[in-house]
Amino acid sequence: MKILLVDDERESRSFLANYLALQGHTIIECDSGEEALEVYKENRFQMVLSDIKMSGMSGIELIEAIKSLNMEPRADLVLYTGFVDVSLAISALRAGAYDYLTKPINFEELTSILERVEEHQNLLYENKVLTEHFDEKLQEATRDAEHQLTQLKQLVAKQAGIENIGVFSEVMKNLVKHAQQYHTDRTVPVLIQGETGVGKEVIARIIHYGNMETPGPFVDINCAAISPTLFESELFGYEGGSFTGGVNKGQKGKFDIAAGGTLFLDEIVELPLELQAKLLRVLEEKSFYRVGGLKKIKTDVRIICTANLDFEKQIEDGMFRIDLYYRLKVGRILIPPLRERVDDILPHTLMFLKDFSQRRGKHFSRISEPAAKFLLSYQWPGNVRELRNAMEWVSFMFDDEELKLEHLSNLTPKASGNLTPKGTGEKTETKSLPPDPINLDKHIDDLVEEALRLYKGNKTKAAQHLGISVRALYYRLERMQKNLARKN
Repeated sequence: MKILLVDDERESRSFLANYLALQGHTIIECDSGEEALEVYKENRFQMVLSDIKMSGMSGIELIEAIKSLNMEPRADLVLYTGFVDVSLAISALRAGAYDYLTKPINFEELTSILERVEEHQNLLYENKVLTEHFDEKLQEATRDAEHQLTQLKQLVAKQAGIENIGVFSEVMKNLVKHAQQYHTDRTVPVLIQGETGVGKEVIARIIHYGNMETPGPFVDINCAAISPTLFESELFGYEGGSFTGGVNKGQKGKFDIAAGGTLFLDEIVELPLELQAKLLRVLEEKSFYRVGGLKKIKTDVRIICTANLDFEKQIEDGMFRIDLYYRLKVGRILIPPLRERVDDILPHTLMFLKDFSQRRGKHFSRISEPAAKFLLSYQWPGNVRELRNAMEWVSFMFDDEELKLEHLSNLTPKASGNLTPKGTGEKTETKSLPPDPINLDKHIDDLVEEALRLYKGNKTKAAQHLGISVRALYYRLERMQKNLARKN
């Protein structure tokens, strides 16, 4: 960091300057507050370290003068003095000091402050970049969008790098309004439920970003992708020496990283049961302990979770705590599947089609009547994500002014009725039970074994093929082993 060091005692100043230089920082020295103020006006510093008691301008007067300049980026101001005076320390902090030290300076304490200042400055820089990027995207969206909610949606989607979500139907307009309302109160946890591909993460980011004021970091965790043994340290961090394989000096967790922002827990039902109780405690007490730590750490993180529509079934099966569920659903958003939002299908199609056509220099600008009928009759098992991917494929494979029925051959035959729209008179496939009673558990076990054979024991691929999480597959395998042990 670039540090402005201010002290009218030469020996004290030189000693501190040498120490800071050895830590890798760039130091500019001043022997008075007046000189320091002029130097500060002409340079950019991450930190100002100043004695309080100086002839002429005092350290407190210096930081008040610096604060009044309103220069960006802002430096963090740290004061020190040889006079142990509580009222003086309070005055320094009220004047805007980031922290306060007493002489003789404890270098461990100083090092800790330097680390915190550096982290704070990095966060200020990241937020500045984020804000500038949003301002740029906002201007672009304002020119093209016809509705305020659509503008917000496009802006967040582009910033987040995820699929677009159109706000065309009344259902989605009301849903986004609710998301913006939740943005105004960071203490309310939000549970977003819906099928895969409906846009749960996009809604989470709308809740987080709100009306584009600086919202703090958005930190996401896929609960299904983390080993249960590492989950606690991933969430809360750990102190040095807490467990074998950890970093010696410890490591911050996602709650630390998300400070002042949002922690997004995707597929919350995959959170191990023992951690569910700890998450509930964090929600209630607004504090947590690191693994191996004794210090209670306050947190102001907003919690947003997602779950599928079988969440309540997981609770009935004892895989999720009902008290945590009730706490999370204080703010609840249910996103209907695309097949239930018919008014969204064609506008989404045209939005994606034009977007991908423009990127690839193609000419699609409208939808033929047969294609429109098919799109409206299609069941969309993959929801908005499937529609987006379909239009990306069309724009890659074809070039036409009009989207035609033959362009949609990549969509799932089962969900499309083999490209036959509803109402054409074609018979649909029906399913029937076998005449003899069946053992459903054994049937499921056979499917699990077959999937594992197909993927040569790769549990991740087997779980994906079966349409379940890896954790659910492990749970099923443990149950199968217990059943086998009982039989033997």
